[in-house]
Amino acid sequence: MAVGHVNVALRDESREGRTLTTEVWYPTSDTTGVTTRYELLPGVGFDSPCAIESATPAPGPHPVIVWSHGRTGLRHIYTKLCEGLVSNGYVVVAADHTGDTLFDWLTGANVDDESNERLRLGDVSFLIDAIFDGRMGTNLSSVVDAGRVFVAGHSYGGLTAIISTTGIHGMAGDSRVRAVAGLQAYTRTLPTELVDAIRIPTMLLVGLGDLTTPPVTDADPVWARLSARNGNHRRIDLADGGHQACSDFAYYMEVLPSIPDVPRIVVDYLQSIAAESPAGFGETWRTTLDTQIAEVSRFFAAF
Repeated sequence: MAVGHVNVALRDESREGRTLTTEVWYPTSDTTGVTTRYELLPGVGFDSPCAIESATPAPGPHPVIVWSHGRTGLRHIYTKLCEGLVSNGYVVVAADHTGDTLFDWLTGANVDDESNERLRLGDVSFLIDAIFDGRMGTNLSSVVDAGRVFVAGHSYGGLTAIISTTGIHGMAGDSRVRAVAGLQAYTRTLPTELVDAIRIPTMLLVGLGDLTTPPVTDADPVWARLSARNGNHRRIDLADGGHQACSDFAYYMEVLPSIPDVPRIVVDYLQSIAAESPAGFGETWRTTLDTQIAEVSRFFAAF
């Protein structure tokens, strides 16, 4: 299935005008428009092989995945994952969590953990509202399935996916979420009582070569509690997966030599990630990414 794409700026007046720059990918039959370009920084990016800007959405209803980026991440550094999920029939919505993006951390505008978790929890509910009330444009609200909403995320975004249903710091979760998935999820700070409060199907995709959120600290303890209870929970271990197994990082490493005048800060950032990646990631990342697309799609399709 072809992929449509729009970028929108949303404003949440109920939270002091919080602005969320948002990417939306969705199924389409239109393959004739202008293709999407993704940029990590101005001049440092690549053209999508399949996403068409402002294409007409394919008739639905399509299930919805709200995607949450990791700490110091950005909404559009998981484009290959998101496009892959769309090819399996999902609408995918991803926003920058202001206060925890790469640029917030570079400029010292990042927020503390409790504020971050509260803001992220509010962002998820706001994005669910926006996809159904027409604020995403291109008539998407007419082709989405209000009864099939899922949340998935990477690293701190995996934590975000989990708290989107349990709530945290006195804030309630969102009852519209049917199931969640954490990809290389950061979970070590979740209280055990919160993990025990999980009542919906939860999947963990675990990179066995992950040095940032190693299985022993961030997957095994949560999984031990989930798997001990009845529930449609699932764990997938990725033999060749590092912490960035679901992001565009490996692809950026491939295209970097072909991009002229790349800022030193970008080179240093990518090389620092490479240093924490499993040996041979350059040869295995596509297979590992395809596995995650297939497993997330299959898991959510059951609910």
